Amino acid sequence: MLEHVNRDIVTIAVSLVLGAVIGLERELSDKAAGLRTNIVICLGATLFTMISQAFPNDPARISAQLVSGIGFLGAGAIMRDGERITGLTTAATIWIVAAIGMAVGYGHFNLAALVTIVVLVVQLAFTPLDILIDDWQQRHTFRITSKFDDKSLAQVTAIFRDARVHIIRHKTMKKNNLYYSEWLTSAARKEQHAVLKKLLESHEVIEVTY
Repeated sequence: MLEHVNRDIVTIAVSLVLGAVIGLERELSDKAAGLRTNIVICLGATLFTMISQAFPNDPARISAQLVSGIGFLGAGAIMRDGERITGLTTAATIWIVAAIGMAVGYGHFNLAALVTIVVLVVQLAFTPLDILIDDWQQRHTFRITSKFDDKSLAQVTAIFRDARVHIIRHKTMKKNNLYYSEWLTSAARKEQHAVLKKLLESHEVIEVTY
């Protein structure tokens, strides 16, 4: 009995430490799901897994529901910000932390520790590469208000045509004696800013939303 209690204490302690390790990195990165959130997720997954083993005829029943349930929790972290989707990494982290907690609950301490280290390497070492890729290729929507004449429309079109950006789609409409155009582009951050600068310098452009 005492040995069983001691093992439970060790299991909970390992789950707390591994959840805290990932949670601390998320906290220092100023993410929504930080230290406490990841600890609680890891502990919860571990506890549910430990309880599921009390049902020898169907030990995977609770664990299977945990896998489904954690998906709903992660989905709550995903948000749309204009053309960008944010929170995907946070959702994925919640998912993997739950998996680590389950591994601890089943007694696979070494495997859980190894995956925790791999997650830390991905989060820390790959962040600069992620930023570099983001600088190299971005999507932005330019919403432009210009004067109601052919010259202004031609100048806006020329700015995008001559720029080194890929135009995914664009549309133009007339309203209140003004031209309203919308351009969805894909290019490096530097090229996007160059287009924005030219638009702001144009005397034909009244307003730009970027």
